[in-house]
Amino acid sequence: MPDIAIVGAGVSGLHLALRLQQAGVNTTVYAERSPEEVAKGRPLSLPVRFGRTVRRERELGVAHWDQPENHTLGVRLVAAGDPRIDFLGHLDAPASGIDLRLYLPRLTSDYLERGGRLEVLSPDAAEIDRISLDHDLVVVASGRSARTGLFPRDPERSPYTEPQRILTAGLFHGIAPVEPSHIHFQVSEAGEIFSTRILTADGPVHGMVVEALPGGPLEQLASYDHAGDLAGFEKTLLSLVGEFAPDLRERIDDSEFGVIRPGDVIQGGLTPTVRRGWTTLPSGRVAVALGDAWVLNDPLTGQGANLGSRCAFELAELIVAAGPFDAAFAERASAELWRIAEPVVAWSNLNIGPPPEHLGAVFVTATGDQRVADAFVTNFNHPAAMWEAIKSSEATESWLRNVTAAG
Repeated sequence: MPDIAIVGAGVSGLHLALRLQQAGVNTTVYAERSPEEVAKGRPLSLPVRFGRTVRRERELGVAHWDQPENHTLGVRLVAAGDPRIDFLGHLDAPASGIDLRLYLPRLTSDYLERGGRLEVLSPDAAEIDRISLDHDLVVVASGRSARTGLFPRDPERSPYTEPQRILTAGLFHGIAPVEPSHIHFQVSEAGEIFSTRILTADGPVHGMVVEALPGGPLEQLASYDHAGDLAGFEKTLLSLVGEFAPDLRERIDDSEFGVIRPGDVIQGGLTPTVRRGWTTLPSGRVAVALGDAWVLNDPLTGQGANLGSRCAFELAELIVAAGPFDAAFAERASAELWRIAEPVVAWSNLNIGPPPEHLGAVFVTATGDQRVADAFVTNFNHPAAMWEAIKSSEATESWLRNVTAAG
């Protein structure tokens, strides 16, 4: 029976560990921080896990939050203009937003209660090489490991060399819930603003993400000293939401609006990057990249955690079925994982580039046709199908014909 090291205790690493555990494979998870430190720390990200990821959680026996009150049932997309775009599409399976400070410690606890092993480790190259001697294969799923140089950027799969959006995100009270529960997504000439329900250790709140176009008026939020001037930050955010997401602004109560806890704000930009999928360590052992160590997408399409989970399940199958864990295995695994990731990367990159005319046509059509709205939103749960539908004007025309004919 192989023995696998998993560096990183995020969604990808823990889903892989739990899946291999179900198959009887020995694993050790090496985490940068203890579960207690994660729970008490700052927010990591605000992921929405779509239905297929929630289904995988059921398979893993960790669907602790799969109750109707925690379900997100659709996506509303709004954009001013002539014509105005405004539609609410329904998902084919409920999604869910959970604060990772609640989610990750609970999954780690599940893993440990089932006999897993956890060690705290700084994910630098020397440490990864050191632990590799104790295992048959190392899977690196820690985003911080990208700085080690173990997995160089793949220029053929990484068209961007700098951030295409400057991000500000946070957890807030004072935003009225919606029925049915859905993600509110507003597009403007300055960027995108979206909000959705997020379950935290303090109960349900709202997460808001501002994706600012570089150089635009929304970018100022990313450099605002929220720790030193929280009231000023909240006032500036409200003003900008009123200007660029007025439909969302209508749901905000000024007297109640504010950051949940000091520090519950994320700021910065990330460059969408695909790195090399594997490497041979100085020890001679092979390391395979997974999650943010391998693919880093802009969060605009909400696919980061979902892609990480999907690839974790695929890699688990390959590990159970294969051996020895040499360069040939790593090459084969990398190719299989890229087959899954490629349409997600392509879709994400399309959305952060100049808006293609045929995608705008989908939004206009969806505004007047619920069948198209539902079909488009459902594809957030089926990213490969989404890419097939929007990858070109010809593909989109064909997809629209099929959707409307089927209705």
